[in-house]
Amino acid sequence: MENKKSYTEMMKASAMTRKRNAERSVMEIYIDMLLYESILTTQKTKLLKDIDAALDHKNESLFMKLTEELKEINIRYGL
Repeated sequence: MENKKSYTEMMKASAMTRKRNAERSVMEIYIDMLLYESILTTQKTKLLKDIDAALDHKNESLFMKLTEELKEINIRYGL
């Protein structure tokens, strides 16, 4: 006797596969968001430290350059 799946069984299996793929996609998006947030936080922290150092050393040109980079990051990420 052949073991054939009914149309209903095939549709259920297809729906479960799509659901798993959707869950995986949401998880991948969430992981990407966490990674980007971590990278952004690290970049901003480094820039702020460098800006403080430029102020401490009274290096106006470096201060201006770094503050422009910080502004660009804030504009790019809507902060």
